[in-house]
Amino acid sequence: MNKKKPAKKLVAEYFKKCFLSVDGLWFVKVEEAFSFDTALELDVAVWKVLPKIEARTIKQLLSLGNGVENLRAAIEFKLAAEDYDYTIQPLASGGFKIHIGNCPWVNHITKAGRAHLLDRIAEAICPVEYETFAREFGHDIAMHHERKCCSPHCLCVYVFSTTSGNL
Repeated sequence: MNKKKPAKKLVAEYFKKCFLSVDGLWFVKVEEAFSFDTALELDVAVWKVLPKIEARTIKQLLSLGNGVENLRAAIEFKLAAEDYDYTIQPLASGGFKIHIGNCPWVNHITKAGRAHLLDRIAEAICPVEYETFAREFGHDIAMHHERKCCSPHCLCVYVFSTTSGNL
């Protein structure tokens, strides 16, 4: 039996699509069974755990340790892998600022006809996701969601810095 393996890029695209789809499908099914508020509450609980898994996996894949510079490398990997349009700007005081111009989650939710829910979802999920991810690189790293904009071709801004002043 000869099995041809698909190209790694196709495999990555397949899993990316499945990841987005299962998240959205899970949310809609919980919403149908209970309510939007319950679905959002459970989604927040999931996003208090998933970023830990993501961060630990990326740390292992890239052989990263703790610290804000390693966090930067990990977030850059994550954003690139998930097809975000972004720029990262170093801060004079240490740390960095991320400008996200195109979010795949915003696009996915908009395409599903649920754009009217974006602000509520983003207010609940995005800070939890990025704070949880950052904490895996040190408890002295703070995240501030400087600007939230949940519509296509808008700019979200996150600031990551150390609370101890030591990088």
